[in-house]
Amino acid sequence: MSKTVLFAFGAMLLYAGWAFLAKIATRFLPAEQAVIYTYVAGLTAAAAYLLWRGGPVVVSTRGIGFALIGGLFLGLGTITYYVALTQGSAAVATSISGMYLLGTTLLGVVFLNESLGQIKIAGIALAVGAVVLLSQ
Repeated sequence: MSKTVLFAFGAMLLYAGWAFLAKIATRFLPAEQAVIYTYVAGLTAAAAYLLWRGGPVVVSTRGIGFALIGGLFLGLGTITYYVALTQGSAAVATSISGMYLLGTTLLGVVFLNESLGQIKIAGIALAVGAVVLLSQ
């Protein structure tokens, strides 16, 4: 198993825990406040990881710009996701919002010259089908 698959699988498990706990948090907190607490914890984890790795802090204006814009997308997307959780089923909110992978895949193919073979296309079609079924 490649490191990419191993780490991606770990991320999937952690995201599942996050989505589940986000649903519970929004039972007790307004969505935007739950997002703030989530991000404080996330920034703490990221800072701890950076310190643990002991690597240099890389300063790249271009990289920081993309990261900040990505952070705006992430922040607004997370608030929207948490609001969706307050409106109904975690399965529906998570399944539909999880389809960001389709957009990311298409952007990677168009702008980053990543490949998209028949197997990946079939996987995307199955994922879309799963979301349609889960959102019923």
